[in-house]
Amino acid sequence: MNNKNNFNVCIVEDNILYANTLHGFLRTRFPYMKIKIFHTGETFLKELSQNPDIVIMDYFLNSKHEEAHNGLEIIKQIKAQKPETHIIVLSVQEKYSVMVESIGLYNCSYVQKDPEAFNKVAELITDII
Repeated sequence: MNNKNNFNVCIVEDNILYANTLHGFLRTRFPYMKIKIFHTGETFLKELSQNPDIVIMDYFLNSKHEEAHNGLEIIKQIKAQKPETHIIVLSVQEKYSVMVESIGLYNCSYVQKDPEAFNKVAELITDII
């Protein structure tokens, strides 16, 4: 893993406002990190070779782009190609089975989108680094 000054974080979120707000929040907490936003999982996968240390992934990536894969499909592809990547699923997903699959089978962290979500993501990033 990179040292913290070269840490590479990718946000995969189709809600542009939410993604930009999270980016700004993380930039103030972790000014030394490279943080990039992708609005579909497919565009993110094209740059997976850049070896992100952490991916913050929305589950519902097809709310704006109906043809897009959902977060779980993208997680499967990330873990198949780069199993060491830390993934934080950040979603309003309330289905227990989806959370169990993403957390259990693919070793992801899960954060519910709520008023404390950004702080919880920052805590997870701090734990990882």
